[in-house]
Amino acid sequence: MKSINVSLAQLKPKLADKKNNLKQIAHAISKAKNENSDLIVFPELFLTGYSVEDKVNILAEDENGPHLEEIKKLCTEHSIYAVVGFAEKDQQDHYYISTALINDNGNIVDIYRKTHLFDEEKKYFSAGSELKVIQTPIGNIGMMICFDVEFPEVARILKLKNADFLVIANANMDPYEEHHRLYARCRAMENEIPVIICNRLGKEKDLNFCGDSMVIDATGSILLEMKDNEGVKTVELPLQQALDPKMRYIVNRRSTLYSSLLKDRITL
Repeated sequence: MKSINVSLAQLKPKLADKKNNLKQIAHAISKAKNENSDLIVFPELFLTGYSVEDKVNILAEDENGPHLEEIKKLCTEHSIYAVVGFAEKDQQDHYYISTALINDNGNIVDIYRKTHLFDEEKKYFSAGSELKVIQTPIGNIGMMICFDVEFPEVARILKLKNADFLVIANANMDPYEEHHRLYARCRAMENEIPVIICNRLGKEKDLNFCGDSMVIDATGSILLEMKDNEGVKTVELPLQQALDPKMRYIVNRRSTLYSSLLKDRITL
């Protein structure tokens, strides 16, 4: 597959109102399919809102939860792939910031659990323990969530695991807007891989979410930038690009020099 059509759902979820957020998901999926999209990406924790905190035990659900079941039906109805951020509960009552990749037949292909928790997320959630590349007919998808993108090792490992593109579900807020803009483009350029990053809008408590969702090609060029506009936008994303042979970072890296990266701690 040389290209796919990708939709970003840059929206304002309502905290702790999964019914409302499910309606937004349904509308966004319908709009994306009308734009001939293959894949729609939603922000981090979109189903619940971000600041779930001590309500996580009430709001979290497993992969067979009622709201995810409705989203599966929507993907089947519209024959589209979706990446949806949600609060996940496992059988041991552990909670994770997760994204479900749902295919166009309404099946959850896989679930990725955020591996790098930001600030107070650590109080309410457990960290995931696996970096995943998910194989699908639309490409091998490397999954990340928000803070994960700020660790260059994550994207590099996903690239080396043969990811065709990276999907990042975000819930980034002021004053960190420039961070995700910079990191997303860097991850694309240094790994020669397209990056899809979907952030949210709106306010929760003292947090102001900054939007600026983007689709970036393997050269770091921005193909779609939503800035602070609410809605669903679609763009064609090339998965096979001619790259400057002088700037092949993956080919020219010297992995034998990088063993220090495996150290757990360094002295700063």
